[in-house]
Amino acid sequence: MIPCPSCGAGLRFDIASQKMVCDYCRNSYDVPSINDDSLSNDAKGEQTYDSYVYVCPSCGAELVTTDKADAIGFCQYCGGASMLFDKLRREWRPDGVIPFKITKEQCKEAYLKEVKRHPFVSKKYRDPKLLDEFRGVYMPYWSYKAAMQGEFKLTGTGPRRMTGVNTYEIKHYHLKGATDYRLEGYSHDASATFDDDLSESLAPYDAKQQLGFHPGYLSGFYAETGNVDPHEYDEAITEEMKEDAARVIESDPQVAETVKKQKLTMDYAKSEAPVFITDARRALYPVWFMSRRSGNEITYAAVNGQTGRVSADLPLSPAKILITAGCIAAGLFGVLALIMGFLPAIKANTTLALCLLLMLTGMYYLKRAFIKSVDKQSKVGGVFYGFITVLSFLALIGFTSDGSYDGDMRFFCALVLIPALIILLMSNIRLAMEYDKIKKKKFGSVSPLRQRILEEAKAFSKRTVWLSLLMWGMIIGGGLVVYYDPPYNIISYLLCFLAAAALFGLALFHIDFQTKVARRPLPQFNKKGAYYDENKG
Repeated sequence: MIPCPSCGAGLRFDIASQKMVCDYCRNSYDVPSINDDSLSNDAKGEQTYDSYVYVCPSCGAELVTTDKADAIGFCQYCGGASMLFDKLRREWRPDGVIPFKITKEQCKEAYLKEVKRHPFVSKKYRDPKLLDEFRGVYMPYWSYKAAMQGEFKLTGTGPRRMTGVNTYEIKHYHLKGATDYRLEGYSHDASATFDDDLSESLAPYDAKQQLGFHPGYLSGFYAETGNVDPHEYDEAITEEMKEDAARVIESDPQVAETVKKQKLTMDYAKSEAPVFITDARRALYPVWFMSRRSGNEITYAAVNGQTGRVSADLPLSPAKILITAGCIAAGLFGVLALIMGFLPAIKANTTLALCLLLMLTGMYYLKRAFIKSVDKQSKVGGVFYGFITVLSFLALIGFTSDGSYDGDMRFFCALVLIPALIILLMSNIRLAMEYDKIKKKKFGSVSPLRQRILEEAKAFSKRTVWLSLLMWGMIIGGGLVVYYDPPYNIISYLLCFLAAAALFGLALFHIDFQTKVARRPLPQFNKKGAYYDENKG
């Protein structure tokens, strides 16, 4: 506890004012102004400070606080009912701290805003009682600085130019020069208990707002001390720095003029820059953290205490998805029925063509959601695809009608339909390539959550490969039926039913996958804080 200089009561750090506040005498103080006499053992020049350690008896996670009165009622990592006081411990002072800027109320608002972006999330994740469980925790991070000195080489490709009949020329450039830059602002979490997937999702923090460490910033909050060696991230940090170094070099006026003049497309992956880490310092960054336990599974939500950025496990509600799907299906049926009332005639093969198009679109968006779940950095588009689908929908109705329209109308519909279908097919092929990359991904050094998601993704792709092949077979076979227009309408209607059933089945598989990856198994940590699977020893 840090006593108030006026009345001796405990001070707490107030986020709104960024000062130490006394709730008894209502005085407030700038954090650095709290002198060494108020901090008893924290003598000037010492590299340690007093903390009270709480350990979870269920999973082994540890939290520290500067005030023993701040008893911890539950474990944030496994949802255990209690955290047991272990001992008073001297902790090494971090080199810096970013104080909380986002209040708890602002944290709740940011979280609810994120939840509203996902309409199929269960109502239980909007429960006000759940939101009250957000806890302010300072997470340890390694903050890196780097230098870029010596000769650099940028690789770029010029535009394709025609040099003769069916002959093209593409020039490759290597720009060389000397450089001397300082780079900073790179960070990675230094806690083995804080999942890397969460910490990466919360990034970035603005390191320029980092202040010198003072125990006062911890008053009213909790902290982790850190247990990851700074060299753990050397390879990842070096790769990040190389990319930034190449961009810094490219922004140089002479280099920028060359790039513009030659119209170069830069290839940062092949560029070379002499980058090396010069310094790694430990700092505490603010995180609002919440967990929700359900049986042997748990979900996490974290909010960046500086920027308000949200990262959360949000399991979907199968009931909401199925009800919505049913409403959409009913709406589409109503639209088709309305169209049939106004157009001269809608044949069975027109209905089949529309069903096949809807199945293709459904496959695209389900796979897109799957890829986004596995690789959050993926930039698979969705709006343009939807626009082309609508165009194809309208063109199909005109092209497959019974001939009541004149030839010009059918020709115009074909003119729209053919390129639209090509675009849709190419989009699905590109998506299939992204999908295939996931199946070939190697686990490498990833967080337990990311590893589990990849395992589930690989298992999911194996379970659904037969269904995907069946649906593509139906698209090809159904396309032939639409083209040849057999006299028996029962064939078209039967294929419509099968297409709807196949898409519904694929949706169920995806719902199951999304539900599984949003829930984590209860964690277990050993005495060093390293994650391990109790089922594997």
